[in-house]
Amino acid sequence: MDKKCSICNEKCTDYGNRYLRDGIVCRNCVKFASPWLSDDDYKRRDIEDFKEHLKYRELNKEKLESFEPENVVKGKYTLYLDKDNRQFVISKRKDYKKDNADVLNYDDIQKLTIYDSKDDTGNYNIYVNIDLNFEEIDNICFRVNEFPGLERDCDEYNDALKKAYEYLGALEDEEGIDFEEVDNG
Repeated sequence: MDKKCSICNEKCTDYGNRYLRDGIVCRNCVKFASPWLSDDDYKRRDIEDFKEHLKYRELNKEKLESFEPENVVKGKYTLYLDKDNRQFVISKRKDYKKDNADVLNYDDIQKLTIYDSKDDTGNYNIYVNIDLNFEEIDNICFRVNEFPGLERDCDEYNDALKKAYEYLGALEDEEGIDFEEVDNG
């Protein structure tokens, strides 16, 4: 039986689809969603919730037009800060507008965390985690090191850790943002 997308009604391929509580989203429609949605985020949503999310993403494009970053922290992901409007975006692409990066408010941040995690090879990756109080996205988590699997005391590990602190330091400058470093060692 062919599966049809609950959003666009096109035939779903074998890969890249996401499952909702009451339907399926094809990989083409997934491209319009926030890149920060996890599989669990999709599973918690129903078809109508996801349609609302796509409306939010269209409105986000308009927000990006007036977004004016004064500070930029470059890395594997780039953090753009508009301190005057207390907003930020995080994008993997250099063109955050083309990426339709989510415009978030500093007030949406609940907690900032840096942690490392051991992978299957016994090496480590460094992550930045941002817990949000935002209806559309409740969490942003990304790997800081460019290439996966670092030894703990190598230069690349230390550089990635320094970069993680740079990301958080730029966001932490604002009042009321809680920062936590998790030592997984």
